[in-house]
Amino acid sequence: MQGPGFAAEEAGWLQRMVNVFNAPQSSFAAVLGRESALDWLLPVAVTCLVGLGCHILTIDTVSSLDAPAVQEKLINMSEEERAQYEQSVQMLRAQGWTMVPVGHFSSLVFVGAIMLIVARLVFHSEMTFRQALIVKGYATLVISVEWVVRALMVLATDSPFVFMGPGMFVGDEATATFLGRVLMNINFFDLWQLWIMGIGLSMLGSIDRQRAQWTLAALWVMWLFGGAGLEILGAQAGLSAVE
Repeated sequence: MQGPGFAAEEAGWLQRMVNVFNAPQSSFAAVLGRESALDWLLPVAVTCLVGLGCHILTIDTVSSLDAPAVQEKLINMSEEERAQYEQSVQMLRAQGWTMVPVGHFSSLVFVGAIMLIVARLVFHSEMTFRQALIVKGYATLVISVEWVVRALMVLATDSPFVFMGPGMFVGDEATATFLGRVLMNINFFDLWQLWIMGIGLSMLGSIDRQRAQWTLAALWVMWLFGGAGLEILGAQAGLSAVE
């Protein structure tokens, strides 16, 4: 009878990518000690393909200026804000497809580098950059599900303004507040990714799982607060420039 360790070692790339959603420890156990570039390249490539497909399906809705939800937003915008929004829509229609692969691969390198720094400096692990890329690569598959859910919501509501977290309950007035920005930036799929990355970091970096997951969660909270603060400062700077 085959034990779980043998089964994990024999799992192919497809099985590893499927397992990462509900049993990520088996996916990381299958690559431990025999990592290759395909272990981070394939998951990100799959996510990019799903993202491009969803982009094609929703681009007409997302880039439309005639949708009721968009018209409602435009009414409350200044002339400058309206011009900026229309320009961003034109850019999205012309170059939006390039943002999918560029965004995913940039995030792969950036988050992988952060995890490597944390593993080396905080936990004194001997984790390699390739291992860090693999952890983020497998976690990136969660975004494939997010892409599909987001596309379905956009098509169902005929609105580009959809949120994957509590941002859906934030009113227009609250969007200008720090708490409102934080709530809008919370994405439930990010939490799913954090769970997977915590397991991967602990297994490939030989780090206690709880310590790894709590450290990543703390970094995520810092990113939320920092991002919200920068958005508030940027909005205030824009208003000052207009005045």
